[in-house]
Amino acid sequence: MQRTPLLIGLGFALALCLTHSNTATAQEQTPGFDEILDKCIAAMKGVKDYTAIMHKQERFVDELGPKEKMFVKFSRPFKVYIKFLTVHTGREALYVRGWNDGEVRVHKGSFPDITVNLDPQGDMAMEGNHHPILHFGLEMTMVVAKKQIDKAKKRGEGDFKIEDGGKVDGKPTWKIVASFPRGGYNTTAKDDETLWDISKRTGQDMYVIMYANKKEYDEPDDPDEGDKVFIPRYYAPKSEFWLDRKTLMPLKVVTLGWDGKMYESFEYHDLKINPGLTANDFNPDNKKYDF
Repeated sequence: MQRTPLLIGLGFALALCLTHSNTATAQEQTPGFDEILDKCIAAMKGVKDYTAIMHKQERFVDELGPKEKMFVKFSRPFKVYIKFLTVHTGREALYVRGWNDGEVRVHKGSFPDITVNLDPQGDMAMEGNHHPILHFGLEMTMVVAKKQIDKAKKRGEGDFKIEDGGKVDGKPTWKIVASFPRGGYNTTAKDDETLWDISKRTGQDMYVIMYANKKEYDEPDDPDEGDKVFIPRYYAPKSEFWLDRKTLMPLKVVTLGWDGKMYESFEYHDLKINPGLTANDFNPDNKKYDF
């Protein structure tokens, strides 16, 4: 039966209203940037412990490191267990704040598979890592990000937005995109001062400093007394965070360097929140571990 112009008009009007309604609903569901960041950090404060498979890749000067995969456990107060599933397969690390004289216990997982205690920020523990185990954790990642964002907003600079992030590990996400302007200052290297020393003195990440000065330095102990070392104001020019829409946990973090190349990437799969970890999960005598 042929439709009358009136019915066609009513159908078109109804479709237009429904389209407008759906668009408005989608817009209303997209949270504000500050709102979702605050809710994310608040949600993580309610997390007592978690386990996950962490995928990591980091750049060191001009060399992009291998993609690593590891099983991780975290619990409050600060306890971390890591088992490498690729690259350094079988290696384990255990750190519990206030235990083992503040050192991290590690065994190589390869011959000779000895167990050693290391300074968490020493050369051996930091080899192949941007961040010490002291800074491990989902909450730490977002707290550091918020400090950078708050600093930029106070200075009236930077660009921040939130958008649909698609799916990560099968979970719908919101994507936080934070961009920062280039800037910083020079500091003078003191006698026998390494980039590690300068990092502690300035509060900026050592690898960020080395990456920003990569034309001059390939190793942390390269600076000579009197050298002018550039200290970036921000950790990176651009960072992206994918948050699980349901739990608001960060499932993926990608940071770009000042040359536009990927600086580091972390992704968490099979994240289990509050699984009920016990003291035995952070006990080197656990029969499932090889310390």
